[in-house]
Amino acid sequence: MSTPKADQDQEDSLVSPFYILPHMILTQLKSFIYSHKVVLFLDIDGTISEFHPDPEKSIIRNETLNILKELQKYISLVLVTGRSIAQAQKLIYPFTWNIAGSHGLELCYQSNLTNLVNLNSRQFELLKNHINERCLDFPKLRIEIKDYSIALHFREHPYLEQQVHTFALDCLAHFQDFELKAGKFVFELVPKGANKGAAIQKIIQHYHLNDYYPIFIGDDLTDEAGFKVINTLKGCSIKVGPGKTLAHHRLEKVTQVQAFLAEFLEILKAQQQLLLEKLHVKTHSVI
Repeated sequence: MSTPKADQDQEDSLVSPFYILPHMILTQLKSFIYSHKVVLFLDIDGTISEFHPDPEKSIIRNETLNILKELQKYISLVLVTGRSIAQAQKLIYPFTWNIAGSHGLELCYQSNLTNLVNLNSRQFELLKNHINERCLDFPKLRIEIKDYSIALHFREHPYLEQQVHTFALDCLAHFQDFELKAGKFVFELVPKGANKGAAIQKIIQHYHLNDYYPIFIGDDLTDEAGFKVINTLKGCSIKVGPGKTLAHHRLEKVTQVQAFLAEFLEILKAQQQLLLEKLHVKTHSVI
């Protein structure tokens, strides 16, 4: 079995990142933006928030939060994250936006909280105990116990990757209701069936968003399932950063995502102004 690092190295060697400017993507999207309602699915870490070795110390810039607040006057927004809903809500406070959390296991939509995947609570408690007992073997490993999953972070010590991967696989052998998700310097044990693509699909179907034009922006391996669904729906998929991807477009970094969102907002404002002017002319013509 190849390791996630080997897979990522192979991907990076096969694919030359081709970053394009935000306005180039938006120029291609204008016809869809003008003719459809839009739903924006947005990852958090590495997409609108810079990575931090300690996830609890990550932030979303106020400027980005304000842009997202204004965007929701024109479009629907759903944050899609590996963080729990509770963690994500702290990052966006004081706002209460739609969030698909824990890699699509839980959903808070229009303030209603639901689980999209069932959790074996008994096995989850046993898994936590197992990891807490074994973590003494990995003193430099940062263990993050979430509401529905457990993340093993080694961003500060990347040379531990193979050891942590072996440890995670050993956990899976004992707790088969869980599966492994590899991310940037992290392995996460999550309930089987929880993924961002399935969450996006369920949200679109359950909340009758089939006639909306979907956009998804993400940066990690866990976002690929989301890109696949968006591509199937003929929407817009955007990867942030390097690496092989199913996404149709690519932005370089978090600041470019913010620039994309800001320009997107200006396009929507201009469209709204144009419609108001046309309505004004039409009204006066009738009079």
